[in-house]
Amino acid sequence: MAMQKPEKTVNPADIQKFMSMELSKRDRIINAAMHEFRYGYKKASTDAIVQKAEISKGLLFHYFGSKEQLYAFLVNYAIEMVNSEILEMIDTEQRDLLESIWQMALLQRDISNRHPSIYVFLNGVYAHRADIPNNEIAEMIMQKQEDALDEYYYRCDTGLLVDNIDSKKIIRLMLWAIAGFLEEEEVKNQDYEDFLKDLRSYLDIFRLRFYKKQDKNIKL
Repeated sequence: MAMQKPEKTVNPADIQKFMSMELSKRDRIINAAMHEFRYGYKKASTDAIVQKAEISKGLLFHYFGSKEQLYAFLVNYAIEMVNSEILEMIDTEQRDLLESIWQMALLQRDISNRHPSIYVFLNGVYAHRADIPNNEIAEMIMQKQEDALDEYYYRCDTGLLVDNIDSKKIIRLMLWAIAGFLEEEEVKNQDYEDFLKDLRSYLDIFRLRFYKKQDKNIKL
């Protein structure tokens, strides 16, 4: 039996070189890779990535060593980018759940304009995490997901919500609905004012169905 060729280990210096690459070229590679990985790890092809990014396969593997390590880089990159934007733009002190969802949706649209596939990629990462060959990556994804829920949603004042439904289930239902709405919005790419109008309409439905006080309004 032939010995399996050992996988090249990613050199942090190579990642540093990649990150210092010309911005337009770096973003083209990252966006191409996120787009290809949007349906999970197994279905992605590095051939498709290099073709879309207009680079050689040798260059891709020079920086990342393997498909698995490229995937791990993208997961970390996407999560860190979103978290850094959140810290800069989101008011984490306010405790109204709908206000948090409103702020996050606006931020997501803004980030998606710069990295069109980032949220579709992250949704795919979470949905297809069982396909990831590296358990450490899968565990990291689950932990990051729970940390985000704790930090930005579960900390909100759940006393505003109806008592006859588990508050965490309400939060997850809202987030699933908004995730689907935002995914549709990426395809439609409608006018910003129309986007705001549609987003408000969903939040109004959530307030009507899941908030105790019908007259409780948030400033949107």
